[in-house]
Amino acid sequence: MNDQKPDMSSNQMNARLKSAVDSVEVPPFLDAKIRHQIRIQQPAPRKRWAWLTGATAVAGLAIAGIITYQLRDIRQTAGEQESFITTVSSRVGSLMRVGLGDHIHCSFFRKFPADAPAVEEMESKLGSEYKELIPVVRQHVPDQYQLVLGHECRYHGRRFIHLSLKNDEKLLSLVITAKRPGETFDIKGTLPQLVHSGIPMYSSTTDRFQVTAMETTNHLIYFISDLPAGENSRLLVAMAPEIKAILENLEG
Repeated sequence: MNDQKPDMSSNQMNARLKSAVDSVEVPPFLDAKIRHQIRIQQPAPRKRWAWLTGATAVAGLAIAGIITYQLRDIRQTAGEQESFITTVSSRVGSLMRVGLGDHIHCSFFRKFPADAPAVEEMESKLGSEYKELIPVVRQHVPDQYQLVLGHECRYHGRRFIHLSLKNDEKLLSLVITAKRPGETFDIKGTLPQLVHSGIPMYSSTTDRFQVTAMETTNHLIYFISDLPAGENSRLLVAMAPEIKAILENLEG
């Protein structure tokens, strides 16, 4: 009598691998990074991956990617980063790209130190004009998120005020920049997602990034995260009146 078990079929193997991957909690943004890397890199040698097909190949890469992410060893060149930003940003309107691009460039690819900078250091980098944003953000974002970045930065020739918060899974950014001539969300045919305290709010989604935006006379304001869309909008709604007051005071 032959007790040897039959070989596992390709479909069974694919199903088991998919089940194993689905049971793993993927870290923030990893899915977007993996899919982007698949698009820009040459296929792996056929001999090594011949048994992986379709979605199973992506699943296999996801497992390797999770390990890499946990080791904080994801590396991308400046060109690959810009390619990623271009790909992701192309799926939202041009004015939404302004804040999203800075969030990805400045926070998404940043390796934050274990210890966050002191509040006094971030206040100094933000300057007297914008340091009042820190207590506003801290008041309305849940305590589980640590403020890890507060500074002025430049990206694609624009000056940004940027605050970032994170926990082990999520990354959030408040991004503010001065308007350029003609820039406004209030254009014909564009309706806000909601209006709170008289402030119109606009939202977009691309990959795992949620973008909620508002404006004052001279500023564009963005809140960007990988939270659910409703939660992302809720946080900006909570902060909006105080942020608007700070910026309008600067605008005179």
